[in-house]
Amino acid sequence: MIDMPKFGARALLLVLLTVSATAAATDRFIFASPVGAWVLRVEFPATDGGPPPPPPFTETLTFHALGTVSESNTLLTENSYDPALGQNCGFTAGGLELNCNGSEGTGTWRRAGRNTVSFVVVKLVFDGETNAHVGFLRVRGTLSFDRDTISQEASDSLTEVLIGTDIETAVAVPLGGANARGIRIR
Repeated sequence: MIDMPKFGARALLLVLLTVSATAAATDRFIFASPVGAWVLRVEFPATDGGPPPPPPFTETLTFHALGTVSESNTLLTENSYDPALGQNCGFTAGGLELNCNGSEGTGTWRRAGRNTVSFVVVKLVFDGETNAHVGFLRVRGTLSFDRDTISQEASDSLTEVLIGTDIETAVAVPLGGANARGIRIR
């Protein structure tokens, strides 16, 4: 005959051990992924003989589970250009200062290694005075991450202005790569 109190205690112990092991594994799984929201500080390095880089800015990235990414930043937004103040969005491309505004960014990401992801983000770019759609800003890069931090070296990224309203035929003007460092939003 089965001793019910001992059997019940053993069954309860087995359930508790299983739940504890599952919770620990789940915690490792969640934080081995870039999925979630991040806030980063982005800085374009100066180049010898090149135009001055835009000022450092803050950016948010949200990596979604099915491979999409959302982006926003404090440099190129819907209010980047103020004609009354003569402010531009901070980018110079092809020798021209860009007086522009931009949309939120959207794109895709995929794993490039155990703790790295490659991504592409595109923003719509609008003329700052007329609000006409004039092109795109495309950022391609590779980010390294761990549980709480994320980073990118300028050599692992490329930012381009695509001049034209058809992304397939727009002319790409490279702006260079950027360094980025950030943390997971909790």
